[in-house]
Amino acid sequence: MFEGGEDRLTPSERIEAVKAAGHDALTEAEAKRFLAAYGIPVVAELTANDAEEAAERADAIGFPVVLKGLGAKLTHKTERGLVRLNLKDRTDVARAAGDIAVAAGRDLEGFLVQPMLAGKREFVAGMIRDERFGPVIMFGLGGVYTEALRDVTFRFAPLDQAESGRMPGELKSSALLGDFRGETAVDRSQIVRVLTGLSRLALEHPEVAEIDINPLLIGPDGRVCAVDALVVLGGSLLPDSAPRDLSFLDTMLAPRSIAIIGARRSRNGGWQNLMRVIAGMGYTGRLYPINPGAAEIEGIRAYPSLRELPEPVDLVIVAVAATMVPAALEECIATGNRNVHIFAAGFKETGEEEGLRLQREIEEIAIRGGLNVMGPNCMGLYNPALRLATWRSAPTRSGDVAFVSQSGGHAGDLAALAERAGVYFSKAISYGNALTLDSTDFLEYLKHDDQTRIICLYLEGIRDGRRLSKQIAEINPRKPVIIMKGGLTESGARAVASHTGSLAGGPHLWETLFRQTGAVRVDSLEEMADVVLAFRNLGKPAGRRVAVIGTGGGIGVWAADAIARAGLELPILGEKTQAEFRAFIPEAGNILRNPIDAGIAFTDLGLLERALRIISADPLVDAIVITIHVDWTFNFDEGRHIDRLAHYLAGPAREHTAGKPYLVSWQRYRTLPGIVAAADRLYETLINGGVPLYEGLPRAASALSRVVVYYEFQRNRSPG
Repeated sequence: MFEGGEDRLTPSERIEAVKAAGHDALTEAEAKRFLAAYGIPVVAELTANDAEEAAERADAIGFPVVLKGLGAKLTHKTERGLVRLNLKDRTDVARAAGDIAVAAGRDLEGFLVQPMLAGKREFVAGMIRDERFGPVIMFGLGGVYTEALRDVTFRFAPLDQAESGRMPGELKSSALLGDFRGETAVDRSQIVRVLTGLSRLALEHPEVAEIDINPLLIGPDGRVCAVDALVVLGGSLLPDSAPRDLSFLDTMLAPRSIAIIGARRSRNGGWQNLMRVIAGMGYTGRLYPINPGAAEIEGIRAYPSLRELPEPVDLVIVAVAATMVPAALEECIATGNRNVHIFAAGFKETGEEEGLRLQREIEEIAIRGGLNVMGPNCMGLYNPALRLATWRSAPTRSGDVAFVSQSGGHAGDLAALAERAGVYFSKAISYGNALTLDSTDFLEYLKHDDQTRIICLYLEGIRDGRRLSKQIAEINPRKPVIIMKGGLTESGARAVASHTGSLAGGPHLWETLFRQTGAVRVDSLEEMADVVLAFRNLGKPAGRRVAVIGTGGGIGVWAADAIARAGLELPILGEKTQAEFRAFIPEAGNILRNPIDAGIAFTDLGLLERALRIISADPLVDAIVITIHVDWTFNFDEGRHIDRLAHYLAGPAREHTAGKPYLVSWQRYRTLPGIVAAADRLYETLINGGVPLYEGLPRAASALSRVVVYYEFQRNRSPG
């Protein structure tokens, strides 16, 4: 208990009292009283004004005791020599008080006397208020190892009991929470109490910038106690984004009419000539080139300005030099054209003062005029249903995958990669410098877009991390959200007063977003295309257990390594399954336990059907990977069997796998024309048949693992 019994001040009153005193942090005693008001267990302690009083307090508590220097400016007390442990009598206390007084100097306001608690296990809990994601809750290994080992996990507030309960199990040191060297397993409900209390505190007190509880001591009986605490002021609550009317996106992203300011005649057929690109794509809407020096462009009547158009348009594309963009935006405002794509570059992305100045200028114009702006510095909109693209050779076929990208180049590259895998887009949106519209606005639209089943994101920066996290959590159960994050490097701590602040850098926060929302993380466009292919064509794997069937003894260790690296499991098949394989596959020279070396089955479709039926019936198998060695299979009969194999896997095999998802990996090493042609036919047949096909088992396993983890996340968070 605290000196004087219960704290006489409410948490808000305590904060105001500290601020009135001109302090930017609570003393340790004040901090613990503050935390206790939110149900966080804290150590019983007494305060003292001087050494003599400290000795008296120690007598009252009972030896041994801990003595600490007390003061609003005394953070990081251990490093400053302001903590003395295991003091056994009044003499020890008096001596320790003198040493602490010398070390603290004028910052000393008194002493804090605590019982010397038993316990071998120390953890840390805390909160840091991030400028984009808001309050972030942390839990991890504490004591002197906090920053050295960095074994921590984070969550964004608000934090419920279920999400809090998941955090301890994510630590590498989570074994310490069980029975440990004669000490009882931790009462995890108390850890949940600490973390949810920190979350509630952070939301109710925006003026609190940081909280650090280190150590959070685990006693021999498994009970939790905050032994030390730091509360730093100076925070502010990020305002919740007000609901925004985004109905304009219906016309902006499916425009029936487009005007291009800066359209020009040119022999250049590249991306710079937007008029030629869009007209050449066969855009189905009305196209208005704006150029005061031309009567027609690409066979289409040109107009000197927006004022001369016969109608307001759904979208204006601004393709002029950066210095001319302000005037173009003023013209959009004057003519009532609110939806704008600024194709032009030369703004803040340059990093130069003139570019920054121009960005500020056009932002002011856009906000004043109520413009809805994609860009600047972006490729804008790709909508294949309207045959609309701003780059050449874009696929004209529509699909059910959407891509929102800060980079225009990535949009075109992913479209090309996806097309090769038989995947097509509903829309792709490049938004560049995000003048008025960013990823969260387009996500809100795609959440309700019936044409979109899978959403891909490429992000560099984010304006409102809280909104992004909330949106993904809402969307992801119905539409998988796949994210490639650029710039995942250490950004440095946003504060240095606490351990929490020093550990909560950029990478940790993005990892938190993935962990808390279930968004699927990829690290390259190639990987994104692989994962999209798996999501589009696989069913829902029931778990991580994979059976691999292929040809060649070398499949064994190689396959096991690839599966393990992907976070999947390679179970030994059941005895019944192995016995059934022995009936038609010679055991000598073959592996029948998993992976299955079943070369003979790949020379006879009847045997392969039998093999797949047997594997699918094994209750230990959740998914199947079929590996095809093109060179080996080609040599069997000059490639004719490869074609039969491809058609079987693209069709009848689905009936023989009992609804369990399967995918195919292939490898080819020789470049003989016949082998290359056979591999191409295999690829085309399987892709057109909706079978996920990957060059190499590692890619197949990696894509499968993303799907498995996604559905695992959804099952774990489903009610009941």
